[in-house]
Amino acid sequence: MSATARTRAERVEVRRSREAILAAAEAHYAVHDADPTMVELAQRSGIGIATLYRRYPGIDEVVRALHARLIAEFGRVEERVAAQRTGWDAVVALVTGIVDVLQEHPAIPRLNRKMVALDDDRQLSAGWAERLDAVVRAAQAEGTLRPDVNANDVTFAAFRIGGYSNLPPDEADRILGRQIGIVLDGLRSGDGRHPLPGGPIGRDELHDVFRHEVEHPVD
Repeated sequence: MSATARTRAERVEVRRSREAILAAAEAHYAVHDADPTMVELAQRSGIGIATLYRRYPGIDEVVRALHARLIAEFGRVEERVAAQRTGWDAVVALVTGIVDVLQEHPAIPRLNRKMVALDDDRQLSAGWAERLDAVVRAAQAEGTLRPDVNANDVTFAAFRIGGYSNLPPDEADRILGRQIGIVLDGLRSGDGRHPLPGGPIGRDELHDVFRHEVEHPVD
């Protein structure tokens, strides 16, 4: 094998092993708050412990790398928001986009909390705070968004909804859709109100949700 081919193969192996490690870490943090040991992470990723330490010296470095990768997913939300024609449509795209990303990657809220502990000066919205403020100002200027909220109010509400990651699969869309509707109606300026998506959650359905959480616990 030539030196060039060997170098290319090594780069492929490094990329493959990093992908496996981060995928295993994301699967872990999707359901666990406690950190895995390096041995557990190596076993789960199918990577030798020595290779794991070569890629990431410790769990903190894994958390930082995974957090950066998952936060990059919010670039899709920015694109969706930027494509809207009105300020209100941009607010709707922001809320629904955040919920979609969190539902696809339920590890994000746990990783956010860990990043606060690791790097207290880092903020999730630091890279796009100005753009979100502009979206809020545009919606308020057109009179569709209530004037007493800011971008943090909007994103916090979206994160709280998106953070629900242990709902019954056959009811998740309806429940999440209804909560999104409630939040958006609360954010809308004036007296205009729209029908909430889905039907009310009945007593028996609520019991089923609680039972699902008991039968599918999240550590």
